[in-house]
Amino acid sequence: MDVTTKATTSIRARLLRILILALVVLLALLGVAAAEQISAYRNASATADNARLEITLQGLVHELQKERGLTTGYVGGVKQFNAKLPTQRKATDAAREQLDVTLKGREDSAAGSVRESLGRLDGLAGIRKDADDGTGVVKDTFDYFTTTITVLDRLDLGLEDVHDGNLRDAYQALQVLGNAKEFTGEERAIVLGSVRAGKFRGDDYSRFMEIRAGRLAALDAFPRSATAVQERRLNTALTTPDAERALAYESKAVHGTGKLKSSAVPPMAWWDSMTSTINGMRSVQIGLGTDVENRAAQLESSAQRDLLLFLVLVLGTMAALGALALDCVRSVSSPLVELAQQAREVAGSRLPQAVAAVQDGSSGEAPQPPAPLSVGDRAGAEVREVAEAFDRVQRSAFELATEQAVLRRNATDSLVSLGRRNQNLVRRQISFINKLEHEDADPATLANLFELDHLATRMRRNAESLLVLAGESSPRPWATPLAINDVLRAALSEVEEYRRVTLRRIEPAFVTGSVVVEIAHLLAELVENALSFSPPDSDVEIEGRRTSAGYLVAIVDHGFGMDNQALAEANVRLSGTASFMAEPTRFLGHFVVGALARKCGIEVRLGEAPAAGVVARVLIPAGLLTEQAVEAKPSVPAPRKAETDVAPKPEPAVAPVAAKGGSSAARTRNGLVKRPQRSGIAAAVSETDRTDRTTPTAPPNPERTPEQVSGMLSTLRSAHMRGGISVEKEKQQNAETNEGAAK
Repeated sequence: MDVTTKATTSIRARLLRILILALVVLLALLGVAAAEQISAYRNASATADNARLEITLQGLVHELQKERGLTTGYVGGVKQFNAKLPTQRKATDAAREQLDVTLKGREDSAAGSVRESLGRLDGLAGIRKDADDGTGVVKDTFDYFTTTITVLDRLDLGLEDVHDGNLRDAYQALQVLGNAKEFTGEERAIVLGSVRAGKFRGDDYSRFMEIRAGRLAALDAFPRSATAVQERRLNTALTTPDAERALAYESKAVHGTGKLKSSAVPPMAWWDSMTSTINGMRSVQIGLGTDVENRAAQLESSAQRDLLLFLVLVLGTMAALGALALDCVRSVSSPLVELAQQAREVAGSRLPQAVAAVQDGSSGEAPQPPAPLSVGDRAGAEVREVAEAFDRVQRSAFELATEQAVLRRNATDSLVSLGRRNQNLVRRQISFINKLEHEDADPATLANLFELDHLATRMRRNAESLLVLAGESSPRPWATPLAINDVLRAALSEVEEYRRVTLRRIEPAFVTGSVVVEIAHLLAELVENALSFSPPDSDVEIEGRRTSAGYLVAIVDHGFGMDNQALAEANVRLSGTASFMAEPTRFLGHFVVGALARKCGIEVRLGEAPAAGVVARVLIPAGLLTEQAVEAKPSVPAPRKAETDVAPKPEPAVAPVAAKGGSSAARTRNGLVKRPQRSGIAAAVSETDRTDRTTPTAPPNPERTPEQVSGMLSTLRSAHMRGGISVEKEKQQNAETNEGAAK
């Protein structure tokens, strides 16, 4: 399982997916509610802003209504208004500036409609100029102001669509009162425009009656949307002496049937009474605007409070989910991660160390089992049960491993004891055979003793293999350096079918005495393995060559070979890193070679031969090589000849190498010289040493001189004797055979 799959299938990931899904659903629901809360807040905030805008706009309308009355009266002939117009015009301009300040920074639809309607005030300068020049017309002046005021007064500022019923009623009452106030202002202006003429101009009387009817209708509709308090305020404003006097003047104008005398309706008295009445209505209007603004502010504050509470609820919910997730992680995920980490430590270090302590046993004390797994106090009950179950598994594994370690140690001790016993017996057997060889001169007996000696030598190697597998050192130390050629011959003396082994080119080199026995044993195992897995009629070839890394020995057989997987498994065994306890017994030779190679630092690898079969490459490092052997005392006491006889038997041990074109070349039954078999050993050696040759090719190792042979006579004497006796015996047998044939 890769890291990505493991990360997506962990308990932590699954818990996070559940929590994230719940959080997404909750946030979606909260988002809908939040959208409603935000919409309510924005609506309340916009309502408050529009209420303030409406109040400011009504202020401008009020000033325009006053200027309309004065300007219309002045154009109609009431010259007393000339002194009042400048002040009123300044008041109108000030109200316009105040409205501009209120509109500043607002880009909503209500502000846009107000800005668009204010464009009608651009014609106010012309109306004022015509009034001042005396060129103004009453009807045009009245129509301009009335139309402008109507447009501004009936703008849709969105207050009619508010959600709050109280605010909606207050705004409607404000609108109704504004209409009544506008009708009252129109009455004031239209009467002032006609009073000097003594009668209403044109159709102004019918228009006057329509305006009066609109005012009365608006006042009748006011109680339907106004509160009792607001209704009392309006009644108070309409029952003042000025309001009653204005109603009396209005009654005279109504009953005059179009006539309008100055004596019946004095212009200044009419202005003052009507203005006082309108101002009273303005006071009620301001009160209504204040009520609207306060209610809108309350709605805004309430919406803001609800929004804040909602945000606190959302944050609290997310915090609760986070706390639940954290508690889940602390009680399940984190303890499981910690438990898994401890389990890896147990499997990787604690348990192996405890088992190693059992295998060592040098302290004499019984090793303690690994400490039990520990989990935090916040871990869930299920995690604790898992930890307890793993502790039981750990104790069972430790007990089983301890038992296996004890069994393995006992088996190893048994191997060592058996190997030592067999080795001692074989050593005594070889000594006894050597004694018999020196005492008995009969050729047939000597030949049998020679075969028996060879079998005993192979038995000694098997006993030493047991010691190698048990990790014991060789009991046959060697002190002085030995030629590689002699090491190879010593190895061949320990294999059965040594006659099938052919030594090709062996470049001269000397091996350090401390590893002579191990290298000879290693080469013997590889040669015997090559002989076992090659056809009986084929030879095993050996070649040795110096390289920049040391000395390379190539052992090539011509068998069926091995597939890539088998070669890889064999190389693992030959590396010395595998245990022979877990492999079939037919591979014990590989484990012996691996143990020896690892001990001496030798690299051994199998590979495919260039032609057919398998090549075993043995690279002896340069540190194990030395110069020409010198006369020196061994570093250990020199053992008896029978115990240290690692030198090979001369002629029987190795098939002679035929000289190129010489008379000793192999022949067929008909006496013809055999063509030498073309061997792939040179290619096998050059495959490893293709580029790192640092020295020129040395000539073949020459035969030893008699002086050199005499130097090693102490170790080769018995072998020479056996060889000579065997030759004599063979001659005698041939003679007897020829004599019998002649008879």
